[in-house]
Amino acid sequence: MGLAGDFDVEFRDIQGLVQRGYKELPAAEFVLLQVIDAKRARAWLSKLADRIEPATATGHDKADRASALHLALTYQGLQALGVGKELLDKFPLAFREGMATVHRERLLGDRGASSAANWRWGSAPCQPNADEEGLCETDPKLHLILLMYAKDGPTLSHIKKSVLDELDMSGLHTITGLDTVFLAGPECDPTGNPNGPKEHFGFRDGIAQPHIAGMPSREDGHAIPGNIIPTGEILLGYANAYGEMPEGPTDANGQGFGRNGTFLVFRQLHQDVVGFWNYVARQAADKGYGPVELAAKMVGRWPDGTPLVESPTGPQPTLQTHDRFVYARHQTHPDPFGFHCPIGSHIRRTNPRDSLNDDPQKSVMLSNQHRIVRRGRSYGKPLVPNMDPAKLMDAPDDGAERGLHFICLNAAIDRQFEFVQNLWANNPKFGGLYDDPDPLIGVLDGERSTFTVQQEPVRCTYSDMPRFVQMRGGAYFFLPGIAAIRMLGSMK
Repeated sequence: MGLAGDFDVEFRDIQGLVQRGYKELPAAEFVLLQVIDAKRARAWLSKLADRIEPATATGHDKADRASALHLALTYQGLQALGVGKELLDKFPLAFREGMATVHRERLLGDRGASSAANWRWGSAPCQPNADEEGLCETDPKLHLILLMYAKDGPTLSHIKKSVLDELDMSGLHTITGLDTVFLAGPECDPTGNPNGPKEHFGFRDGIAQPHIAGMPSREDGHAIPGNIIPTGEILLGYANAYGEMPEGPTDANGQGFGRNGTFLVFRQLHQDVVGFWNYVARQAADKGYGPVELAAKMVGRWPDGTPLVESPTGPQPTLQTHDRFVYARHQTHPDPFGFHCPIGSHIRRTNPRDSLNDDPQKSVMLSNQHRIVRRGRSYGKPLVPNMDPAKLMDAPDDGAERGLHFICLNAAIDRQFEFVQNLWANNPKFGGLYDDPDPLIGVLDGERSTFTVQQEPVRCTYSDMPRFVQMRGGAYFFLPGIAAIRMLGSMK
């Protein structure tokens, strides 16, 4: 169930963010809002619905698009707008509880400096508790997020002003705005070169995305065989990988308020770029690998995007955005034991493809039951403008805040995002390892961990690895269908 041809996807009702990441709109800002007056806020939503960019049946970006606008709501935001308990109770528990709980701090690895008590937004003040360091919950004032995209800075400023000027009269209060930056090195042209953008560590980002059945969701309009996931893995109201309707406010036929909506996970992740490159430079000098080679093994791709399993000895210009590969059953570079791309590398853990067990087809099926669609944007000034690893290694620490606004879409937060973060990224025993969490986003109970490079005759272990990524804030949102936004606006 849920494969292309089994149904008609309602493109005009689906927010376009589900379908595309707006690479042609490099300027973006995300604005967090609080509902002050529910009646006026609902009236504002009625008008806003007409401005939301919908998905398209072709999947191709509009060459003349100058901007795009999207809206998502927290559970508390739905409450603040006056949504009744009967409908609210139909939302899954993870969304209702939110990200900033003691349970999810443990689940997601948000400990120490990353604990909700230290977030800049998304968490209410933590209450002391005899059994816990602090008892946190989602900020009850965080209700909505506006995601604004534009072709350039002036256009973004115009869109932002046109929207925000309405807010005071619309019963809404701006909590904060989250700026973004489109990182592009000399080979990463934001006007269309497929080699961009990068993230702050200097690696090509946003390459691997699943193809949603029934939607031309890849921006080039093409699906990759074996990379197709049922529509219900991302959108409510359609069958998921189990042939069932995702949990949410829809009926047995997939109709109702939740249809064509999805859940949006937002995590503001600070990146310690100087710490990352200092660590790999220091460790590489002791163990025989070059710093860029060791960094590539931690990520699973060379900085330009070339996957290690395809080219273990160096980057290849023709493979910079390549995603048509497997690990264990690779045709020319079979890598079941991680000799080319280490078992614990970031991209291998977050999408194991065919390497979860001895049955490659079953492994791909299992991997695809936990896929997410990523829509993140970087923020903060790059440490060096051209993102060259050699320059990043030599750059002094400027003390600036920089990182990634991690955004992903999924129909089941617990089975998709939380599963990947907890059981694949944070799991120190993933793939037969011992004490190796994901080297980029994983965490052990302590602040330092290990990274293992499989090689013959003896594996190479890099120890005393600090955390390079820390939480600054986050929340779970519901990204509704456009009809549902109108429904919220028409409530009395």
